[in-house]
Amino acid sequence: MKIKENWVDNKGIKIHYIDNELKDTNKTPLLICPGLSESCEDYINIIENMNDRRCIALSFRGRGKSDSPDKGYTLKDHVEDINSVVKELGLNNFCIMGYSRGVSYALGYSILNPNLLKGLIIGEYPAEHKKMPNGWSKESIKFYNTHCESISITYEALKSIEKESDQVYFKEELNKINCPFLLLKGEQEETLLSREDILNYIEYLNSKSIRIESFDKAGHDIKCDDFIGLMKVINEFLESID
Repeated sequence: MKIKENWVDNKGIKIHYIDNELKDTNKTPLLICPGLSESCEDYINIIENMNDRRCIALSFRGRGKSDSPDKGYTLKDHVEDINSVVKELGLNNFCIMGYSRGVSYALGYSILNPNLLKGLIIGEYPAEHKKMPNGWSKESIKFYNTHCESISITYEALKSIEKESDQVYFKEELNKINCPFLLLKGEQEETLLSREDILNYIEYLNSKSIRIESFDKAGHDIKCDDFIGLMKVINEFLESID
């Protein structure tokens, strides 16, 4: 299976995505929204394991091979990045997966477009879009440079995200989402999901099928800590909504 890369124009900003192009299948397509500092290439191992269904991952603006504008890093801008890929590929009845900060972008999109979704996967993030505090970008780039072999986001993009981010709580709008829902949670101390966060999803979603999956050996980065377990859970969920 060959994974192909391409770009879509979102109002003059080129958004990079990768696609296994498995179009001739009755199985539900999966669109992946990576975390804050990730690019679509960080999800190649997941796409390679999707050998019987279409799978796409995008790089948000300021990440990977996507354009990095000086400004335009609001929640709305990131939701438009998703929308541009969905429209370009003509996706319908698909499952969207958001991970970490990508959750807030995926939720923002899902609340506006629930009729297009067949499923929603949320990984390791509460139902909110967080306002980043002053100095956050400087601390973040220092952490990435110290702990990561390579990073997919620039300091300039981090500074713009810090400047343009607003606090948004999604829980009152979760009732617009009625497709099957899967929540992924690491059990180690690095997890970003509290018990209250999980209860908010359960209480406010309008989904008839809500599945919570915990990963005992994983912290926040489940795909690195327990990749085999993660793929098993994702595949089971996707098969259940096919």
